[in-house]
Amino acid sequence: MSTKPKRLGLFGAIKRYPYFYILLLPSLIYLIIFNYIPMYGITLAFRQFAFNRPSMFGEIPILRFIGQTFNMEWVGLQWFEFLFALPDFWVVMRNTMIISFGRLIIEFPAPIILALLLNEVRIRKLKAAYQTVFTFPHFLSWVLVVGMLNGIFQTTGVINQALISLDKEPIRFLTDPQIFRGLLFSTNIWKSAGWGSIIYLAAIAGIDPTLYEAAMVDGAKRIHCLWHITLPCIKSTIVIMVILTCGNILNAGFDQIFNMYNPAVYSTADVLDTWIFRTAFQSSGSGARSFSLTIATGTFKAVCNFALLLSANLFAKRLGEEGLI
Repeated sequence: MSTKPKRLGLFGAIKRYPYFYILLLPSLIYLIIFNYIPMYGITLAFRQFAFNRPSMFGEIPILRFIGQTFNMEWVGLQWFEFLFALPDFWVVMRNTMIISFGRLIIEFPAPIILALLLNEVRIRKLKAAYQTVFTFPHFLSWVLVVGMLNGIFQTTGVINQALISLDKEPIRFLTDPQIFRGLLFSTNIWKSAGWGSIIYLAAIAGIDPTLYEAAMVDGAKRIHCLWHITLPCIKSTIVIMVILTCGNILNAGFDQIFNMYNPAVYSTADVLDTWIFRTAFQSSGSGARSFSLTIATGTFKAVCNFALLLSANLFAKRLGEEGLI
């Protein structure tokens, strides 16, 4: 009669496989120093920030910062109440939700569609060439991409100069609030769809080829194989990526928006991250108040992202998928 193997605890596993945990130790130390210790700064969302407070832990930068916060006054939810009372906050929150869910609805399917199309290319060298071309924009910084966009879409850009030569009115691509969001979505698809398709191509590569062969024998065409074999086989990957996207949804794409937007489109393009940046570093009132206020805003955004992650995971489980946890 077989017996169920005894499950090792953490210390038992460390004792049995010490070298594996020694290899893990540098990464663990890195996470603790750069990811977990700085999380103590979240407490500043509930304190009255003040410069030049005495430190309890010497002059080492991180420990000095932590030591200073111990001497700062607790103010509870004061900064959150102040934040929610600001009219600008609800404008940028609305913009963040619209752009974030727009990315989920418009941009998220693009890498999946591209992966399915690339998978249908039967000539290997041609497929590799297409994948290289579509992946290349990912490695360009948004500073460079926006420089190219300005040369194309500005009033003095290529498109508007062509319109003017045809006696047409120029289109304000970069300063029209109604057009700007569409430009955000389309340029981000161009830049990131190729890179995002890699994970779906990897999932497609793991599908058993005998499934396609059996379907072909039964008279299925390529569109039927795509719909009834490829998509169901990568469904779990798509669900995981949706959950991860929901956990990052309120970030909205700071790099792209910060480099592309301007005061003319603040009404539709200003999001939480760009608003936090301007409040903390560009406003004339930068100081103790803006410092605590921006940390409170970041904490609020992190809590919302975490709640959306758990909700998406729970929803996936209700649909019969495995989810993340």
